[in-house]
Amino acid sequence: MSDIIEYTSTDFIKVVESEDKFGVIEELALLFSEGDVCTDIKALIAALKDRERIMSTGIGFGIAIPHAKIEQVKNISFAVGISKKGVEFDSMDGKPVHLIILVAAGDKQHKHYLSLMSNIMTVLKNDEIKEKIIDSTDKVEILRLLGSC
Repeated sequence: MSDIIEYTSTDFIKVVESEDKFGVIEELALLFSEGDVCTDIKALIAALKDRERIMSTGIGFGIAIPHAKIEQVKNISFAVGISKKGVEFDSMDGKPVHLIILVAAGDKQHKHYLSLMSNIMTVLKNDEIKEKIIDSTDKVEILRLLGSC
């Protein structure tokens, strides 16, 4: 498995303030405003929200993985959002989401996109790691936890 932390940084980790899923999506996508991830953040936000309207990315177990592939994303990346209170994401299990992993990929990065999504799922299947990420307030520790599998 490739090291997933090469697709994120402490700049892309945030305790989210929004209380609804579209607010959370926007809050996390805006983390990509600085740097070389995406040339059009508004297009990314629109694509993420459109994807969410088609089908919820709340996979259950307190996790949501909003994702989009658009031409304006130059470097595949992901952001990590943590909600201590929990956000209603229309998850499969009906429970609030506490951990949001927002994935942005270029429209021609399909192979890397699938690999990253799979590797993220592998990490998050470990309940102990997932809970430690949710409980942590230390961005460096969160990166370490993400890279520990």
